[in-house]
Amino acid sequence: MGFLWEVGSGWVYVCWIVVFLLQMLVAEINRRWIWTAFALWTVGGILITPYVIVHGVPMVGWFPFGKFVIMVATATMTAFLLAWGKRNPTKAHRYAIWLGVALWIGLAVNITEANIRDITIFFEADKYQACAASAQCLKDIDAARSISMIAGLPETRGVSAAVMSDGWYEAVAANFAVKGIGIDPATGFRTIGGYWNLLTAAAGFLNIATITGLGKIYITSPGKAKIRGLIWVDMAWPWVIAYDLWNHAFLYNALADYTWYCTLALLLACTVPAFTWAKGQWIWFRCFTLMFWIAANNILPELLVQPSVMTNYSTMNPVANIVCAWAAFLFNIWLFVYWLMKIMKFHRNPLTNCLFFELGAFRRVMKLHADDRDKYFVTDMIKETPAELGFEPKSTTPSVNGFVGWMPWWKQDKRYPKLRTPLSADPKLVEKGIFSDPKWDVGKARLENF
Repeated sequence: MGFLWEVGSGWVYVCWIVVFLLQMLVAEINRRWIWTAFALWTVGGILITPYVIVHGVPMVGWFPFGKFVIMVATATMTAFLLAWGKRNPTKAHRYAIWLGVALWIGLAVNITEANIRDITIFFEADKYQACAASAQCLKDIDAARSISMIAGLPETRGVSAAVMSDGWYEAVAANFAVKGIGIDPATGFRTIGGYWNLLTAAAGFLNIATITGLGKIYITSPGKAKIRGLIWVDMAWPWVIAYDLWNHAFLYNALADYTWYCTLALLLACTVPAFTWAKGQWIWFRCFTLMFWIAANNILPELLVQPSVMTNYSTMNPVANIVCAWAAFLFNIWLFVYWLMKIMKFHRNPLTNCLFFELGAFRRVMKLHADDRDKYFVTDMIKETPAELGFEPKSTTPSVNGFVGWMPWWKQDKRYPKLRTPLSADPKLVEKGIFSDPKWDVGKARLENF
C-alpha cells in the first residue's frame, strides 16, 4: 500500500507511461501543425458528439459531456488565437490584452468550478458517507448507468456474494461503513470530505488572483524558433507549480481514484514540455492535454471511468488529503506574498503588464522566443530596458517599425516615458486619436540627438 495510491499491478504503470506520452504527443502535434487541432478537436469533436451522447452519457452522465463541450470550445479558441496571431502580428500585439482575457477566463472559470466542487464535498461529506454505507444508494448509483461504478472498487474485494446481488451490495456497504469512506451518488466516485477541502479551495482562489501578464502574451517572433508557439511569458515556474499542487489536491479530494492519470500523468504532460522544449507555452499544453483526457473519458468511459484493470486506486487515507491540501495552500500563500511584494516594489500592474521580469525563467523565454520588436514590446510599460534585464537585444534602441503596447481604454499613450517605438507604427491607434508624446519616439531625428 502506497501513500497516495495503491502499489498496483505492473499493468497500471505501463498504462500510465502510455497515457503520459500520448497526451504530450498529441499536444505537440497540435502545436506543430495547428490545422490538426481544428481537424481533431473542432471538426472531430462535433462529429463525435452524437456518439458521446448515445454511448458515453448513459455510462457517466451529462456532467462529463458538458466538460467535453466546454473543452472543444476552449481548444478551438486557443488554436484560433495562435493561428490568428501568426497571420496578424500587429493586431495580435494591439489586442494582446484580449488574448490574455480570453485565456484568463478559461483558467479562472475552470479553477472556480473546482473550488465550488471542493466546498460542496466539505458540506456534503456526511451525505456521501451515508450513501456509501447504504446498499440501496449503491444500487441506485449502478442503476442510473449502463455500467457499474461499484464493481471492482477496493471495498468489493473479498465479498463472496454474487456480484450486484442484494447481498453483495449489503456487504460492500458494510465495508464502506467500516472504512469511513464516502461516495458521491451523482458521480459514483469515492471521496472523503474534511477541512482539507476548504484549504484546497482557498489555494485555488489564490491561484486565480496570482495569474499575471495578460497584456503581454505574444506569438514566437518569426525566425526565433522552428515551431512558433503561444507565449505566456509571465506564466513562469512559481505559478505553474502552485497550479499543479492546487489541481492535484483538488482532484485527489474529488476524483481520488483517477488521479494516477488525471493529475500525475496529465499535469506532468503539460509541465514537462513547459520546463524543457516548449518554454513559455504551458497554457497550450494544459489546454490540449486536458482536451485529450476529457475526450478519451467521454469516448471510452468503459475503459477509463468504470473501475477496471487500468485503475490504480487511491489509498483513501485522509492524511494524504491533508498533506496535499497543505502543500497546495502553503505554496499558493508563498506565491501570493511574492506576487504582492513584486507589485509593491516595482509598482507594476500584474494584469496589463508582466510581473516576473527578473526571473531567470522569464529571461530564457525572452531570449528563445522574442526578437527585438517583441523584447521592446514586452518591456514598454516598465522603466527597465531589455538590455538591463538581460534579454540580450541586438539593438540598444527600439525599432521604428516595432509593436506598440496599448490598452483599449487608453485615450493617450501610457507606456513608460523612455525611448520607444512611435505610435505611428500602428496606424490604427493613430486613427483612434490616441495622444502620444513624440519626444520619446524612436526616429531619425531622435537618434541623431543621442
